[in-house]
Amino acid sequence: MLNALRTRFRGLFSAPPAAALPASKAELALFRSQGYFVREGVFSAAELQVWRDAVESIHQRMNTLAQAEGAPQLEAVDDKRYQLLDGSLVKWEWRDGSTDIRSMEPFLFLHPDLEHLIDDPRLWLPAKSILGVDRLSLFTDKLNFKRPQGAPFPLHQDSPYFALDGRAVDQLLSLQIYLDDVTVENGCLWMVPGSHANGILPGIQGKGALDRLYTDMERFVGAAPVPIEVPAGSVIFFHAHVIHGSKGNKTSSSRRAMVITYQPAGNKCWKVDAERPIQM
Repeated sequence: MLNALRTRFRGLFSAPPAAALPASKAELALFRSQGYFVREGVFSAAELQVWRDAVESIHQRMNTLAQAEGAPQLEAVDDKRYQLLDGSLVKWEWRDGSTDIRSMEPFLFLHPDLEHLIDDPRLWLPAKSILGVDRLSLFTDKLNFKRPQGAPFPLHQDSPYFALDGRAVDQLLSLQIYLDDVTVENGCLWMVPGSHANGILPGIQGKGALDRLYTDMERFVGAAPVPIEVPAGSVIFFHAHVIHGSKGNKTSSSRRAMVITYQPAGNKCWKVDAERPIQM
C-alpha cells in the first residue's frame, strides 16, 4: 500500500491521463467493419505502476493459497490445470508443475486499487457509446499473465464461451488493458479483422473438451490475423465475436493485461448472482 501511495504522489507530476471521451465516428466505423479498435496512451505511467503492484500482490496471494494446507483441489481439463482460490478461478500455466498463473477470473474484487477500475469514464464512456445504451453493468473481469516462456492461446471467439449460460453475447463488449508494452515477441494479441460479422463460428471438433471453444481456422474464410503491438496503457475495445489469440512470450519480461467485459445495466454478472452497476 505504501508503494501505491508513493506512486500516486509521483503521478501528480507526470503527464496527465487521457481524456474521457465517447467513441468517435471513426472508432465506431472501425468497430463495425473490423470488430475492434485501439486507443493508445489511455492510462498514465503512475496509474500503471499502481496496477502492476496490485496484480503482482494478487499473484503472490494465489501462490500462497495454492500451497496452503487444505487448499482446493486442482482440476484438470484436457491436461490444463484449474483451481478455485478465494473466489477466483485460477488457470495455471500449461507447463506441468509451473507456479505461474496464466489467467484468473474474476479478480478486481481482490485488491482495493483495482475494484473501482470499471467505474473509470475513460473505459465506460466509449463502451457506452459502442453498445448504444444509457447505463452499463459489469459482465466479467479477467486477469491475464503471460510470463517468460508463457504458452500461446489459440485463436478463438469469446462468444461461444460466454454463451454457455445463454447470455445475449451481441450485447457484450470487452476491453483489454495492457500493463506492459506488447510486441509480437512477448505475446501480443492477434486479431482477425471483420471476423465478427458472421456471429459464432464453428469450433474445433473431435479433440479435447476445450477445443470446441477454439475457432476452426481451417473452415474460416476471411482476413488473416494481424498483431496488435501497442505501448503500456493502451486499450483494445473488441466485439465478442471477433477472432483473437496470442503467441508465446519469447522474452525475459512479463506481458500482463486486464480484461473487462461490459453489458447493459439490469443484468447480473457472469457466474455471480448479483448485478454490479457501473458508477457513472
